Amino acid sequence: PYPTLFRAGLRAGVNPLLAGVGVWLTYLLGKRFFTPLVGLLAAGLTVTSPFFLMNSGALLSLTFGLVLSAIFALGWLEAFWKNKDGKTFEDTVSSTRTLWWFTIISALALGVLILTRPMTALAVALPFAIHGMYLLLRSDKATRLRLLIFSLVAMVFVGLFFLWQYLLTGDALLNPYTLWWSYDKVGFGPGHGHSLNGHTLNQAWINLRHNIEAGNYDLFGWGGYSWLFLPFGLWATRRNSRGLLLGSVFVSMVLVYTTYWIGATLFGPRYYYEGLFSLTLISAAGIAWLAGWPCKPGETFVQNTGWWKLRPLLVILILGVLVGINLTLYT
Repeated sequence: PYPTLFRAGLRAGVNPLLAGVGVWLTYLLGKRFFTPLVGLLAAGLTVTSPFFLMNSGALLSLTFGLVLSAIFALGWLEAFWKNKDGKTFEDTVSSTRTLWWFTIISALALGVLILTRPMTALAVALPFAIHGMYLLLRSDKATRLRLLIFSLVAMVFVGLFFLWQYLLTGDALLNPYTLWWSYDKVGFGPGHGHSLNGHTLNQAWINLRHNIEAGNYDLFGWGGYSWLFLPFGLWATRRNSRGLLLGSVFVSMVLVYTTYWIGATLFGPRYYYEGLFSLTLISAAGIAWLAGWPCKPGETFVQNTGWWKLRPLLVILILGVLVGINLTLYT
């Protein structure tokens, strides 16, 4: 449908439609690997996020990247994560085909992300690559075969990326960015960035501080306290390995983009946008944990007694005030 929108002069509708898909995928990640309530909370945090709204309303490729990142993460966990009994979620004779479908879908999503935003693809894939290396050592032959096919599909897209650069520039290793700004390179030292000494660890630290500060306001618009529920979410997720893997995507984005010479505070820390589901899911888990609601797979609601009945009401009140401040004063 997207080429049709472009031909109809409705290109401004592409990213909002993709943004809707991103919200739905965030809910699915929360429902599948936390609880349905965490999925709903994460979706709600997403649609009220100024960071999400600003970037989803622009004509950049970030929103497509968010969708591809979420599809990749969802497909990978469905295809490769094993329970304590050694079985995947759908690991039965009748679901072998399902596991292969998730493997291919995840690989294709990562492949298209490589073509769309290669540095983001590296950042998003890094935690899952570590998980994949662990599986190569500890998994069965069937899982290793699917990992091999996944890797081959991803490498095909890496080859297409270098072919694209060759067709554009005559050199497979020449980044077209550098044809406009010769110093627009990833890495450290002279020639990386426009300063005389190039990109340095100190400049990376300065960029990181500015990005985090911008995100403190723009992520949820809570008067500079957007990270409020993240510590509680990390505590709530400490025994949910799948949730921690999803949460690590944001950390990986931060680490990888420290190697780029320029920060990104316009529209919030936009270089971290494709890892937004990490922040909304962990924050949602923190809200659920504080309220005494289930935040891990298999948990059920517990009936509070006495003064503990006020616990969820207090959390709802605080969250309502914060969201109200965002929608009426910030966004």
